[in-house]
Amino acid sequence: MQDVVHNEHLEQDHWWFRARRSIFTRVLDEQLPGGRAPRILDLGPGSGVNLPILAPRGRVTALDLSDVSLARCRAAGDNDQVLADATVAPFKSNTFDLVCALDVLEHIDDDRAALVQIERVLRPGGLFLFSVPAFGFLWGRQDVLSHHKRRYAKSELRQRVTATGLEIEHLTYFNTLLFPPIAAVRVLMRPMLERSVAKGGSDLSVKLPLGLDQVLYQSFACERGWVTRHSLPFGVSMLGWARKRADAGDAGGAAASANGSAR
Repeated sequence: MQDVVHNEHLEQDHWWFRARRSIFTRVLDEQLPGGRAPRILDLGPGSGVNLPILAPRGRVTALDLSDVSLARCRAAGDNDQVLADATVAPFKSNTFDLVCALDVLEHIDDDRAALVQIERVLRPGGLFLFSVPAFGFLWGRQDVLSHHKRRYAKSELRQRVTATGLEIEHLTYFNTLLFPPIAAVRVLMRPMLERSVAKGGSDLSVKLPLGLDQVLYQSFACERGWVTRHSLPFGVSMLGWARKRADAGDAGGAAASANGSAR
């Protein structure tokens, strides 16, 4: 994943990233089975923003097209990086117990090909955890600066994941409490989008009044107890997880497996 946000301290300390990690942690606590340490593939890891919640659970492999991103992951303590395209993942089939694509699919031109590879490299019964930005009408400056290709409709995302043979267990919107103000700002700013993009600067780098960041964190993170069990009707983003069928073979086919190599 190539994103406008490349500040490691921002990714670790910003209320938005912290709230998301708290939600992802709850999902992994409930959905990732215990026992042996799983093999984990982190697609588009940025600067290793989710490494603190993944590394304690098993052996993490980071895959990214950016060598800068992978260097930051090494600095964060990840010693297994692969410089490659997610649409031609260089792994043998049935390799990973968990694949994470957390705000990654929207960066990939051919997200369908990436999803086929995700299904292929997952072991039977393996877990795919994913999040994406929701609702096309929310398209704004951050999408442009972050090089997003799209924001997703729920039906579209469900169809693309299930088309690979993966079985979705849960799919919900999240970041729901903050949806109204974010939606209002995005819609009102649309006529000024080109000028706003030209000015640069991430929305996440805006300095907030003292204490407001904690209010925003709590407003977002409080959803973690709900979204793991229930579906929210709308939100800025979508969160879901799917599994590879326990009896699944190599759905990627011979052409996909020809790209694989032992790791």
